[in-house]
Amino acid sequence: MLTDMNKPENSAKWSKERFDAELEKGYNDMLNGRTMPWDDIYAKLSKALTEIKNGAQGVDAEESIKGLKNS
Repeated sequence: MLTDMNKPENSAKWSKERFDAELEKGYNDMLNGRTMPWDDIYAKLSKALTEIKNGAQGVDAEESIKGLKNS
């Protein structure tokens, strides 16, 4: 189950400074090779969505999706 800390944020509500900082962070990640190939992302999302469709515990699917963020 998602906790408040795991909830996606609405970036439209961020300050300009926060938005700029998040863009800079992503740009630096890309420059430093902290990226994941699209095929890997697609495979992990597909697995998580299949788990949800097949009635797996929501926590299992959420863990698969959270794994993307930590990769």
